[in-house]
Amino acid sequence: MNATTQHAPLWWTLGIAESRLIARNRTVLITAAVLPLLIGFALSRSDDRLLAGGVGAVAAIQMGFVQMFGVFFAVTMTLASRRQQRYLKRLRTSPASTASVVAGLAAPSVALSLMQTLILLVFLGWQTGTVPSRPDLLALAFVIGTVLNAALGFLTASFTKNPEAAQVTVIPGMLALMIGIGWTLMQEPGGVGLAHLLVPAGAVTDLTRTAWDGTAGRGFAEAVALPGGAALAVAAAACVVAVKLFRWQPRA
Repeated sequence: MNATTQHAPLWWTLGIAESRLIARNRTVLITAAVLPLLIGFALSRSDDRLLAGGVGAVAAIQMGFVQMFGVFFAVTMTLASRRQQRYLKRLRTSPASTASVVAGLAAPSVALSLMQTLILLVFLGWQTGTVPSRPDLLALAFVIGTVLNAALGFLTASFTKNPEAAQVTVIPGMLALMIGIGWTLMQEPGGVGLAHLLVPAGAVTDLTRTAWDGTAGRGFAEAVALPGGAALAVAAAACVVAVKLFRWQPRA
C-alpha cells in the first residue's frame, strides 16, 4: 500500500476497490455503461416529432435513463452482491463511518453516470445546435436525480436476496421512474401539476426540461422553485425510507 492510498479518505479507497469489482461484472457493465449510451445516442438522433416537444425533453429522457440504469440498477445489483458475500457486514463493523461506506459504494456508479450524462448532453447540443438555458439548474437536476436513484437502489436492495434477483426487483422502481418521466413530458411546461412532480423522477424531469429550454414565460416559483422543492422532497423521502429498511447482512 503506497502513501497516497494510506492517506486517501476511506470512501475514496472503498470507491476505487468497488470500481475494480464492477469492472469484472459483465451484467453491470452492459446494463449500466453500454445500454444508457445506446439509448441516449438514439434519442439525440430522433426525428422531429420527439424534438418538437423541445430539446429539453430529450435531455430529460437521456438523463433519466442514464441514472435509472447507471445508478439505480447498478447500486441495487452491487449492494445485493456485496451483502450476499457478507462484505457489507464487514464494512459495517469496520472503523469506516456509515456515510463513508455509502459514499464509497455509490461513487463508481455516480461517476459513470456523470460521465455518460456529459457525453450525451454535449452530443445533443452539437446535434441540435442548442445549449442549456440554465446550466446551474441542469447540474441541480443531475444531483437531485442521482440522490433519488441511489436511494431507490438502497431501498430496492433491502429486499433483493442476490444479484440475480435484482433483475426482477428493480422492475417496480424502473416502472415508477419511467412513469414519472413520461407522464411529466406529456404535459406542456405550464401544465405540470403537483401530482406529476411527486411521482419519482417527475420533478427532476420538469427541472431538466426547464434548465435546457428556459422558463417559457412562467414565473420563477412555477418554473423552478416548485419542481426543485418537489424533487428535493421526493429524494429526501426516498433516503429516509432507504435508511430505515436497508439491511447490512443476509437474512438468517
